[in-house]
Amino acid sequence: MELNANFNYRFNAKSSFYADYNLGNNTPEIAQLQPFTDVSDPLNTITGNPNLSPSKTHRISVDYNNYDYQKRSGFYVYANARIVDDQVVSKSQIDENFVRTTTYTNVNGNYNSYIGSSLSKDFKIDSLQTVKMNLGLFANANNRVNFNNNIEYAALSIGLNPSIGVTYTWINIFEIRPNYRLSITNTRYDLDDFEDRNFLRHSVGIRTATFMPKKLEWRNDISFTYNRDVAEGFQKSAWFWNTTLAYSVLKDKGNITLKVYDLLNQNTNAQRIATDNYIQDSQSTVLEQYFMLSFSWKFNSLGPKGESGRGEIFMMD
Repeated sequence: MELNANFNYRFNAKSSFYADYNLGNNTPEIAQLQPFTDVSDPLNTITGNPNLSPSKTHRISVDYNNYDYQKRSGFYVYANARIVDDQVVSKSQIDENFVRTTTYTNVNGNYNSYIGSSLSKDFKIDSLQTVKMNLGLFANANNRVNFNNNIEYAALSIGLNPSIGVTYTWINIFEIRPNYRLSITNTRYDLDDFEDRNFLRHSVGIRTATFMPKKLEWRNDISFTYNRDVAEGFQKSAWFWNTTLAYSVLKDKGNITLKVYDLLNQNTNAQRIATDNYIQDSQSTVLEQYFMLSFSWKFNSLGPKGESGRGEIFMMD
């Protein structure tokens, strides 16, 4: 059985409400259903379960929007929930010789959900200066049912991510955007063998842009991250700084740009994640420090007969 229904209502040009519900089915895999024993790995024998039931997935989404995209201010909130009945999971047991025997079974109680909201408000000081406030909140809850040595348990993770940002703009002169985000994660297990975990992460940042002297534009993106709970040996804190200088030439049709990525060379991306049966600290560098010098040329957007023109970008590193 599958079902899909949605509802959409617009209160006015800037305000609307949307809701959606979806029901879907997922059949178990053939290998999970076959009542045969796989002994190709003598340390982990696997036996299928022909009595498995199909999983039923419920998805619910709601969204309320009262946002002025032209002014980039207003309020919106969105939420989503996914609930799985009869989800197929593996069920393992380890004997005294450390041989694992695995089969499959259906469990109930697995779900994941989240809700997010944002509030933005502009304050005009005068014809040249404005201040914009941004408040955000994101929260999620995930419950995972699994087995530890043939004992069923549940792991409930709750996350809370509030944020605040301010943008001050002095038109054609200067812009500054400080921001702060706090990430809180709590994972609780209903099995005494597992210890509950709490994680905390702070992120502070500031973005600036200056548009003087004339034709010169200088942008900076600076952030500081502190991971209190990562294990010893991992870098708990790091500064991250990107900077860009752009200069207009040839009657503003050309642009020379110098960009420096990770100016301080501290991008470590250290983080901690918790799943239903393990906790992992990791540290990686997705993109290393680099310098890039580029030149771009802007052609007319319309040709002699109104056709759309094309721009070309020449770049060198």
